[in-house]
Amino acid sequence: MILENYSINENTLALLPAKQIDFDTIVIEKDRKIKVRKTSLELIKAACYNEWSTYEGRRQAVIHHTNFKRKVPIPINIRNGNYFFPTHSPTSIYNKWFSYLHIDEINKHPNNATKTIITFYNGIELCVNIPYHLLDKQMQRTFECMYRMKRFWMNNNRNEYDGGKDLTS
Repeated sequence: MILENYSINENTLALLPAKQIDFDTIVIEKDRKIKVRKTSLELIKAACYNEWSTYEGRRQAVIHHTNFKRKVPIPINIRNGNYFFPTHSPTSIYNKWFSYLHIDEINKHPNNATKTIITFYNGIELCVNIPYHLLDKQMQRTFECMYRMKRFWMNNNRNEYDGGKDLTS
């Protein structure tokens, strides 16, 4: 079955380019694969809209706070810690998007330095044509984005965490 549309959610692990006539993206969820007629970038943009924001707005905010200029991680659902990162330029036909939230580990391919094996928490393994060091850099950048955003949010919404008490004394 091919879907016209798809909403990124807590079960979404990855968005892969399909390069097919009938569909543009293969969505990897925890327990299934879904073929979708929209591109992965269209799905990422729609996910931002669903969270009352825009892709470009989130991208520019991440650039402002991190100085990352290329392959910028995108916060999809900040409350749930769901951040996606691209492997290439978001407009590239080779680009894949991965949910940082679901990645357990990444490992160098034993026989090919241009490939990396991604293991998700549910045990699914995916071999991708991306060198380990590039994927690792994207993981680090996404973690930094998450850390900075959470720290900023906690500092500016302290009353929600501590009931308005001064915790410094």
